[in-house]
Amino acid sequence: MRSDSQLLGFVLGMLAPVLGFFAYGGIYVTAIRPWYDISWFVNDLFLGTSEFRTRIVSISLIADAFLFFLFDRMGKQKTMRGVILAMLVYALYIVPVIAIDELTKLGWI
Repeated sequence: MRSDSQLLGFVLGMLAPVLGFFAYGGIYVTAIRPWYDISWFVNDLFLGTSEFRTRIVSISLIADAFLFFLFDRMGKQKTMRGVILAMLVYALYIVPVIAIDELTKLGWI
């Protein structure tokens, strides 16, 4: 695989938020709520509470921003496009779920 390809950027853009998720979880259970562990963060907070799921995924996408600027610094525009495409795939999940949650709060659904 070429080092400046859109596929590479897409794959890395889909995997980076997973690392961002665990990085945020590690920070959350060590600095904010040190009496919990990472399994509580994953099972109870993320999977068990739908209210926080989109917020946590959105924060995890910060890892894609770091990746995007890394490829920008390296001059790999095609790989940057792949990272943007991956972020748009995550947006296909985040935006409808937020819209459905808000409409449910208003009593329209």
